[in-house]
Amino acid sequence: CQKQQSGKIFPLILSPTREGVNFVELQEYFQKKHATIVKATSEYGAVLFKGFDVRCGEEWASILHQSGLKEFEYIGGAAVRKLIVGNSSRMNDMQVVTTNESPPSQSIPFHHELAQTPNPPDHICFMCLENDAEGGATPLIRSDMVYQFLTEKFPEFTKKLENLGVKYIRIVPEEDDASSALGRSWKSMFNVKTREQAEEAMSKSEYTWEWLPGGDCKIISKVLPAVRVGSNGNKTFYNQVIAAYTGWVDKRNVIKTAVVLGDGSAPDDAALMALVEYMQEKQVAYHWAPGAFMLVDNTVAAHSREPFTGRRRVLASLAKGVKAPPTGGSFLTLQSGDRMPAVGFGLWKVPTSSCAATVVEAVKAGYRLFDSACDYGNEEETGKGLKQAFESGLVRREELFVTSKLWNTYHRKEHVRAACLKTLKDLGLTYLDLYLIHFPISLKFVPFEDRYPPEWIYLEGVGAPRMEEDPVPYRETWEAMEELVCEGLVRNIGVSNIGTLMLRDVLSYAKVKPAVLQVELHPFLTQEKLLRFCRERGVAVTAFSSFAGAGYTEIGMAKPEDSALAHPVVRSIAERLGKSPAQVVLRWAVQRGTAVIPKTLNPARLGENRDLFSFALEPADMAAIAALNQNRRFNDPGHFCEEAFGTFFPIYE
Repeated sequence: CQKQQSGKIFPLILSPTREGVNFVELQEYFQKKHATIVKATSEYGAVLFKGFDVRCGEEWASILHQSGLKEFEYIGGAAVRKLIVGNSSRMNDMQVVTTNESPPSQSIPFHHELAQTPNPPDHICFMCLENDAEGGATPLIRSDMVYQFLTEKFPEFTKKLENLGVKYIRIVPEEDDASSALGRSWKSMFNVKTREQAEEAMSKSEYTWEWLPGGDCKIISKVLPAVRVGSNGNKTFYNQVIAAYTGWVDKRNVIKTAVVLGDGSAPDDAALMALVEYMQEKQVAYHWAPGAFMLVDNTVAAHSREPFTGRRRVLASLAKGVKAPPTGGSFLTLQSGDRMPAVGFGLWKVPTSSCAATVVEAVKAGYRLFDSACDYGNEEETGKGLKQAFESGLVRREELFVTSKLWNTYHRKEHVRAACLKTLKDLGLTYLDLYLIHFPISLKFVPFEDRYPPEWIYLEGVGAPRMEEDPVPYRETWEAMEELVCEGLVRNIGVSNIGTLMLRDVLSYAKVKPAVLQVELHPFLTQEKLLRFCRERGVAVTAFSSFAGAGYTEIGMAKPEDSALAHPVVRSIAERLGKSPAQVVLRWAVQRGTAVIPKTLNPARLGENRDLFSFALEPADMAAIAALNQNRRFNDPGHFCEEAFGTFFPIYE
C-alpha cells in the first residue's frame, strides 16, 4: 500500500519492532515525538501506524490527544456521522466520530475533508475497529501531484480554478437521510434545531440559501479556493471539486451540478473526467486491518472510499492547528472525551485526622486523580483538603479528576440523587468527574440523619445486627445514575466490582455507556479476559488493591506474604531496574492499560508511586508478573460479609 508520489514514499508506514505494543506505549511515544510525527505527516502526506494493539475509539483518542493536534468540530459537512468519543458541549480535545455513513454500496470520490467550507481541518485521522469486508479500501493521493497533472494537461482550466475559485451547491434535508452519501441534515450540519438558528449559522459562514418545500434547504457556499498551498509549501488541488461534481448525487441533487466556477460558469467536464481517471490510476488504496490508524495531512493529500460488502467499522477524527500535548504521564480517555489520569490517589483507609493534609500533599506531588467514596468516611476531610489546594493556587478544579461511589444503601432510584448531592456537599464540589456504583449489592436504606456513612449493617430489628438486602434491579440504579449526567451533577458514570456478565447486561440497555469499571486487579488476580472485554468495549479499567494483600494485612484479611511487593519475581525486576517493588507493580498495571489508585501516608512514597513514566517494563517482565496470577481475591463479599456481618453474600460466583 505504498507508492512513490512527488518524490516521497506515500504513505509513510510505521510498525512496532515487537508484538503487543499497546495504546499506553503509543501515548508515551506520541508525547515524546509529537512534533516529529506532525512534521512527517506534512512531508509524506500521510503516516500509517499498523501492527499496534489499539482496541477501541477511546484508546485511539488517548493517542491522538498526545499528538499535539488541536481539536476541530465537525461543522458544515455533508456526511452523516455519529459522535463516538467526545462531548459536543465541552470540546477540549480531538473528538472521534464515525466515518461517512453513506451506504456501503456507494463509493466516495476523492476529496479534501470539509474543503467545501470556509474553515477546513488541517488533518483528518482514521482508525479501523474491525474489518471483515470485501472492498472498502481507503484510497489516497497527494494533491500536489494532482495539481502538477492539471497544470501540464489542462493549463487554461487550471488558471481558471486558481483565479476564479469555485462555489458549491447542495440541497440538504431537514432530517438526516442515512440512505444518501450526503444525507446530513441542515440541523445536524450546523448543530441547530430551528430555521432561524440555521440562518444565523449560515450567515456566519457567508452561505446563501433558499428554503424549499418539505423542509429542504438549498445551500450555496461563498467563492472558495480550488488551489491552495499545502503545509509542505507546494500548491495543491485542495478542494471538494471531484467529490461534488461526480458524487454529490441523490434524490435531491443531480450529478455534475453541485460545483461551479466562481463566476457561475460550469467547470471543464473533459478536464475533470480526465482527472478522475488519473487519480484512479495513481492512487494508493489501503485495505484496513483492525487497530491500524492513519494521520492524513488534509492540506497535502486527498482521500476517498471504495464500496464494500460485509462488516467494516472505521472511525475518524479532525484537527486544525497544534497545541502542547498533556503532560504528567499517560491517561485513559473516556467516551465523554474526558481524560482520566492513569495514576491517582486512593482515599480508602486514609484517617480523617490526616486526610485534608494528605490530599494537599498529594496535589503538591502531582496527583490529579482522587478516588473517594461515601463508605470511606472521609469525604468531608477530603473536601477540606481540596478547598485548601484550590484557595492556595496549587490546582484548579478543572485540572482535577474526582471520583466517588454510590453506596449499597442508596440503590433505589429515589435515593441516588440525594446520595450524590450529599457527596458533592461533603467534597465541596459542584460536579463529580466520575460516579461509580460501588458494589452490585443493594441494602436496605439508612437515612442520612440516622447514620452516615451507613456502612454494611442495618441496626433496626431484633437480634444481632446484620446486613438487610433490599432487592433493587441494577437497571433501576443505573438509569438513576444516567439522570445525574443529564443534570450535570456528574460527567461520567461507571461500575465497580462486577464481571463481564453484568457489564454486558448494563451495556445492553445503557443510554450512557459505563465509562469506567473499577475492580480488584494485581499480579495475583490479573483478570485477563475481563480486561480484554473492557478494552474492546471502550470501558476504561481502574485497578484497586494493586499490591494484592498489602493493604489488607492491617485489617486482618491477609498475611504479610500475600503482598505482591514481597514476591521474589517482583523484587528481582525492581532490583535490576533500580526501582521499588511498588513502582514495578504499578508500572505493570499502567502498562497493560489500567489506571491505578495507590494510597500512601508516607510523603516520600507519594512521589515514588507517581514516578512510573521514566521507565518501562520489557515484555519478559510483563509476562513474568502476569504469570504470578492465582485468581486470588482479597476484597470478596462472599468471604468478608459472612465473617464480619453474619451474612452470606457472594457476588462473583
